[in-house]
Amino acid sequence: MRFTFLGTGCPVPSPQRAGPAHLVTTAKTQLLIDCGSGVAQRLIAAGRRGADTDALIVTHYHSDHVVDFYQLVVSSWHQGRARPLVVHAPATAIDHMRRQLDAYSDERALRIAHEKRPSTSGLDVEFCELQPGCKIAFDDLIAEPFAVDHRPVTPAYGLILSSATTRIVFSGDTRLVSTLVEAARDCDLLVCEVFVDREMLETPGVRSSQTIAAVRSYHMTPREIAQTAKNAEVKALALTHLVPPSADRVALVAEIRRDYAGPVIVGEDLMTIDPASRTVALPGFHLAY
Repeated sequence: MRFTFLGTGCPVPSPQRAGPAHLVTTAKTQLLIDCGSGVAQRLIAAGRRGADTDALIVTHYHSDHVVDFYQLVVSSWHQGRARPLVVHAPATAIDHMRRQLDAYSDERALRIAHEKRPSTSGLDVEFCELQPGCKIAFDDLIAEPFAVDHRPVTPAYGLILSSATTRIVFSGDTRLVSTLVEAARDCDLLVCEVFVDREMLETPGVRSSQTIAAVRSYHMTPREIAQTAKNAEVKALALTHLVPPSADRVALVAEIRRDYAGPVIVGEDLMTIDPASRTVALPGFHLAY
């Protein structure tokens, strides 16, 4: 099982970090987690296609996690997709994605009538409501959602991703919560969001002290992540959904290393981690940890 960071950013635009999106691949399965801005392009850059996606899981209803849903559907169809896209998501996100489809229904009708493609099935979507503890089984991969705390956004989920030999835990967007510690216990890789609070400064016209406190309240700081990784005894830790996206990587790793002694990887767009072989790869770069 391989975990690829397609987009490691947040709502703040960044030329280095696309919107939140991650890919889990096995020999038989291609699972997409969230569909933030630029996901279709990042899939191609990673050597993958939306057309080959077996399912999409949306972890919660925030714009940066669903904004490119319609683009994913249409671009996958353009790549030759000829089967419905299966989407597992909270009801709140499903309602929004249905509205996206409804808003563009006339546009799809124009494309279907004019472009004369072999199939229209690739434009269909099958929605399934995500529920904690209800496992989603693929040929050689199981995804199990568990509840996290991203209030006032409810519900919100992390994911336990299991193959025959590997277990990866994806935090989703969350404040520090015991369910994450329990899910991550002794996992091969914990992929966790991060709010780098020491770099979030008051900026007139952009953010006040109240803004910083509000955003911090439903994310995890480096110190909280380090304690989570330590207490759960995870074998390796990777960071994603960086807030801010320009956070100092060296300082971030140093802060986490004060409490967590295992491998710490700052996720970058198009980075792939293979926990079984303990390798990290980027285009033109390969490292064992």
